[in-house]
Amino acid sequence: MPLDPGLTPTPPMGFNTWNRFAGNISERLIEETIDAMVEQGLPSLGYAYLNIDDGWMASSRDRNGRLMPDPDRFPGGIAPLVERAHASGLKLGIYSCCGYQTCMGLPASYGHEQDDAERFASWGIDYLKQDWCHVPYDEFPGKTHRQVAEILYGRISQAMSDTGHPMVLSMCNWGDGEPWLWARGIAHLWRTTPDIADRYRKTEEGGAWDLVRIFRQNSRLTAYAGVGGWNDPDMLEVGNGGMTEVEYRSHFALWCLMAAPLLIGTDLRRLSAPTRAILGNRDLIAIDQDPLGRQAEVTEEADGVFTLSKPLKEGHWALGVFNATDVLQAVNVDWTALVGPGTHRVKEVWQGGEDTVNGRSLIEVPPHATLVWRTQASAQTEALSR
Repeated sequence: MPLDPGLTPTPPMGFNTWNRFAGNISERLIEETIDAMVEQGLPSLGYAYLNIDDGWMASSRDRNGRLMPDPDRFPGGIAPLVERAHASGLKLGIYSCCGYQTCMGLPASYGHEQDDAERFASWGIDYLKQDWCHVPYDEFPGKTHRQVAEILYGRISQAMSDTGHPMVLSMCNWGDGEPWLWARGIAHLWRTTPDIADRYRKTEEGGAWDLVRIFRQNSRLTAYAGVGGWNDPDMLEVGNGGMTEVEYRSHFALWCLMAAPLLIGTDLRRLSAPTRAILGNRDLIAIDQDPLGRQAEVTEEADGVFTLSKPLKEGHWALGVFNATDVLQAVNVDWTALVGPGTHRVKEVWQGGEDTVNGRSLIEVPPHATLVWRTQASAQTEALSR
C-alpha cells in the first residue's frame, strides 16, 4: 500500500540539523531549536518540521534489534522531543539509511526496515529522511542501482505504511537511478542531485554540488513534481556564510519557484536579520506553497540568464529572472508570452512594489540575482483606473 500523498499537498517546510551541525547534535540543541523556531515565528510561516539528521543513534542496536538514541547526546530519548515539538505546534523528523550503516557509520535500516518503522511510529515521529550510504549492492547481483533503490525504498515505505502511523518519507539517494521517474507513491519527496555545497559556483568537479549546478539539474525536472510528491534539490544553505546575501536570495527564490521542500539549514538560535528576512518572505513562501503544486518551467535561457514561469491557483503566475552570470544583464521580459496579452498588475517580491506591465519590459538584473514577480490578476486590470 503506498504512503498517503495527502501528507504533502505542498512541499514540506521546516528545519534540518545537517547543513549547519552535521553530526554535532544533541538533545539540548533540538530543545533550543524548537524554542527558537517558535520565537522566530517560523511555524506561522509554514515551517512545520524539525528534522534530526545523522548522528542521533547509539553505536549499536539493543538486544531486541531496535535502534537506540546515543545515551550521552540524547539521554532523555527521542519520544520526549517529539512531545515537546508537538506541544510547540511543530512536527519532529528523524533520520536513517537504506544500507548497513548511516553515512556516519552508525546502525542503519537494511534488514531492519520493519523494526525501525515501528520504532519511529512508537515515538510519534512525523517524517523520515532515508539516506543512501553503505548500500549492499553485492546482495542484489545483476540489478542496477535503480532496481536496488526501488527494492530498498519500497521496503521502508511499506514498513512505514504498515505501522498505520502517518509519516512523510524523504528519499535521499542523491538522484541515483533517476528517482523522479518512479518514486511517486513510494516516497513524498526524492532527491534529484548530490548534496548541496554552501557555494554559488565551484571551479572543481566532484563532491557536493554548487547552487548553479543544482538549479540547472532540478529545473529540468518540472514534469515530475506535483501535489503529493516533490523534486528535492536538497536543503537550504541560507545563512551559513558561504554565499553573499544576493546569492542566498537567489537560492531561496529559485527553490520557491521550483516548488522545492524548504528545509532551513542554519542555526536558528543565532538568526541574523537579513537571513530571517529571506526565510520569512511571505510572497515567496506563498509561491512555493501554492496549492496548484506546479514547478516553474524555464521558458528561456540565454547567455546565463534564465526566465522562469510558474502557474499559480486562480489564474495567477509567478515569474522569475535569474542572472547566473558575473555581470549586470539587461533582460527583455515578454509579459505577453509569459502571462498572456493585456495589462497586468504585478508585485515584485523583494521590495514589495507593485507595477503594471503590458507587452515587454527591459529589466536590469544584477549578477547572481533573481528577481521575482507575482501577478495580482491574470485578467485585464480595470481596477487600476479607480
